[in-house]
Amino acid sequence: MKTFPEIPDTPAGRQLVWYLERISGGVEGSSEAELGSRCALNMVVRAPFPYPHEVQTGGWKRCSQSYGDFKVASVEEVSDFHIAVTLESASDKKFKVTCEVEDSEPHKITMLTRERILDFDVVSREATIADAAVLADIERRCPIVLGDGTTMTIERGDDYFAFTRLMDNFLVALGFVDGKPAGVNVSALHTVRVGGRDYRIHAYAHLRILPEHQKKGLWGAINRVFDEKYPEGSSDGSTAYPSVDNAAMLRGFAGAPRWSTHQIRAQLPCDSLAGPQIGRPATPRDAPRIVEILNATHEHDEMYLPYTVESFTARTERSPRDYCWEWVRMTDRAVVGVWPAGDTVRFIIESKGKRIESRRGLALDWGFVAGAEEEFETLLRAQCGWLANRGLDRLSVFTSEASAGYTRVRELANELERYVVISFGIPEPPGAASRGLYVDPIYF
Repeated sequence: MKTFPEIPDTPAGRQLVWYLERISGGVEGSSEAELGSRCALNMVVRAPFPYPHEVQTGGWKRCSQSYGDFKVASVEEVSDFHIAVTLESASDKKFKVTCEVEDSEPHKITMLTRERILDFDVVSREATIADAAVLADIERRCPIVLGDGTTMTIERGDDYFAFTRLMDNFLVALGFVDGKPAGVNVSALHTVRVGGRDYRIHAYAHLRILPEHQKKGLWGAINRVFDEKYPEGSSDGSTAYPSVDNAAMLRGFAGAPRWSTHQIRAQLPCDSLAGPQIGRPATPRDAPRIVEILNATHEHDEMYLPYTVESFTARTERSPRDYCWEWVRMTDRAVVGVWPAGDTVRFIIESKGKRIESRRGLALDWGFVAGAEEEFETLLRAQCGWLANRGLDRLSVFTSEASAGYTRVRELANELERYVVISFGIPEPPGAASRGLYVDPIYF
């Protein structure tokens, strides 16, 4: 374990040395008593630090990986209770780590932050509708590269913000390098239920950094915008869903806490599955029955927050041009609601010299009561027919191997895409893999 004699023996200096020693040594774990003696209950953390459930399970080792081998290059002693150091890593990365402590014994840490020091000017801000063309261009120039050399480009056209209109609380962050657009990230705040407890989580998605600016630390710089809108304590954790074939993103999340089960996106071919329009479009009067069906279907799935009539009504009326009562089709025992996202978004897949364009609908809400799987399948086929008539070719259904309806969905799908579940601050409860896993497509 390294020692840090250059850091002064002050209340803030001693606490910072404690932190750096554990980072440099890759300590296996700390007891809750140790962390409790060092950290204030309202401690603000913007640096690698083990979550409470990780203190005895290698959390410090994961933090150590984000720093690598480092040395202290300079020290800035603001006061006995506020200190900052510049760290230089073996890979030529530089970080500024700041520690503030209480001004009375036992001088617990109140703030611990880490900021990447860059050799260029980085500015980030919340994006607006006026930035739509720039945002779409960044995403277009940053295709997702999968393991077999396949690339997938998301083309949002003139309506970049279409995917955000159904979100309740979101932010799109735009980053600039030396004044030029360089990257974008999206976060949405919503509530999930895990292990019987409700968590407020940030779902991060659609991160894109232009190729010429990758591996420069822009991820953290862009994300500073989220810190301003969502201050410490506004959420319990965050989630992300990299594809099992997305090697670059998996490297970025190396060492991050993962669940033992995958989220699955099943792709249903609309033309071959297209069926007659059975059932009927829903109306506001159907809300109680729809809620009953949905909750009965997904009540055992982790990350599913049961609907109320009020919450489902708000969902269907938030942006009627994207999702509305008419697009929720139902029988007395089954329901499938679809967002025709492909009206504005195209997926361009290129592999081995072949190019395929796909326009997809997303099954936002689906379910059935016991014994009604046939009605559920018939509604899926009806929605495939409706999408095919609009020029869309796939219906995407999110599920997991232990979720209700998985077998029926798997049999209809011509492709199953698997995603790793990254979850910071929300530990996987025992037996989760046997109960199923839910993801709201709006926040995927």
